[in-house]
Amino acid sequence: MKIHRKVLLLEIKNFLLGKTVLIGAISLLLFGFYSFYHGNQVISQQQQTITTVQSVQRHHLQEIVEHGTGKAVGTTAYYPFFYTTNPASPWAKFSIGQRDVNPFTLKVKMLAIEGQLYDSELTNPLTLLVGNLDASFVFIFLFPLLIIAFTYNVLSEEQESGVWKIVRTTGNNMGAAIAGKLLVRLAIILAVTILVFAAAIISLRLPFSMPTFELLTVVILYMLFWFSVSLLVIALGRNSSFNATTLVCIWIFLAILFPGIANITVNNSIRVPEAAETAIRQREGYHAKWDEPKKPTMEKFYAVYPQYRKYPIPDDKYSPGWYYAMQFSGDLESANSSKKLFDKLMQRQTLSEQIAGFNPVIAAQQSLNKIANTDLTSHIRYLQLVKAHHRQIREYFYPFIFEETPTESIDWGGYPAYHPNQYVDEPIFRGVMAILIWAIGSLGAALMLFNRNFIKIKDIQNA
Repeated sequence: MKIHRKVLLLEIKNFLLGKTVLIGAISLLLFGFYSFYHGNQVISQQQQTITTVQSVQRHHLQEIVEHGTGKAVGTTAYYPFFYTTNPASPWAKFSIGQRDVNPFTLKVKMLAIEGQLYDSELTNPLTLLVGNLDASFVFIFLFPLLIIAFTYNVLSEEQESGVWKIVRTTGNNMGAAIAGKLLVRLAIILAVTILVFAAAIISLRLPFSMPTFELLTVVILYMLFWFSVSLLVIALGRNSSFNATTLVCIWIFLAILFPGIANITVNNSIRVPEAAETAIRQREGYHAKWDEPKKPTMEKFYAVYPQYRKYPIPDDKYSPGWYYAMQFSGDLESANSSKKLFDKLMQRQTLSEQIAGFNPVIAAQQSLNKIANTDLTSHIRYLQLVKAHHRQIREYFYPFIFEETPTESIDWGGYPAYHPNQYVDEPIFRGVMAILIWAIGSLGAALMLFNRNFIKIKDIQNA
């Protein structure tokens, strides 16, 4: 199949002179530049907040020590907050994901941890598919509309005007004629895609590293998928109105209706009553201890921290050691529910990824969020790190509490430093393969339909 150079150049000229190309490209660039601005704003504000945490923490502890001077550490330790942060990756500006709904800073006290972790809902990843107008939104939701606008009438317009009949009767190679028209549009679509992506790299200051290349790979494959879907509809040989309506309906189904149905499926398949149960058990486990003998509470504490058994705990009056042992006991009461909660959240994430295999839109969005470390899995890692840091804080202050050390006699800034999670290179193979398989499948079906509805018709008529 040989495409004549002059014919190809003429097709490029005619297509580029059309208003659709100019309007579509300009619109995408404008939306793109706004998405870069929005992504920068959201993540920059978060980063600015994070940079103030250290000074806020230092000032806060100074005030606590000043007010607690002359009192025992056990009394003062009730009041201070200890701040944690979840810094954004360099690629979070490209795909904000769930960072706008899940907390990126959490402050915890020496008290039971489970009731302090869930300041916001741990959201199912499928419910957040349509979110911020960031760069990922432009590529995932707006670019398919541009592809539809560029391709829906590539052949039907000439069929409706009668031009295609002339081409069909005089052309020597129908396949080459069709391929030329489609390749021109594919080249322009990819050129606009790369142009907007290059603008994203510059505007968002994305590093020239593997994650950036992975973002581009997902985006390019996603464009090829939608182009293949457009080819499949065009190959049916129907009119322009049918093509446009069908493609828009496919876009609505894949981008809006399917995620909604999938969300219901995930929620009904893996229910998470442990979210409320964890907090309730922790509170009940703590409050019930006020009316119970102190010895059972202390025995649970000693089972984990036997080194504090040597410190006497009076039965007839309040004791700071007993109070914090009681808080720890509340966490023990809710430990099983907490583990089930995290396990089920990961099960939901896994099920969501399995469902994404049937929808390249979800697969692409999840892949971009994974690369940017802005998905649910990344937030769960942060919560687990907060729990580990809370344990370190408790264990730092326990000796001073049981020894009833004066507040001003200890180093309040000497507790183990908090170290945020580093970037995690999450695997995106499953999502990329889902997009690729759907693209190849759509392209294969389109080629068979083109052969039946356009190319063989010419051969039959010439016979």
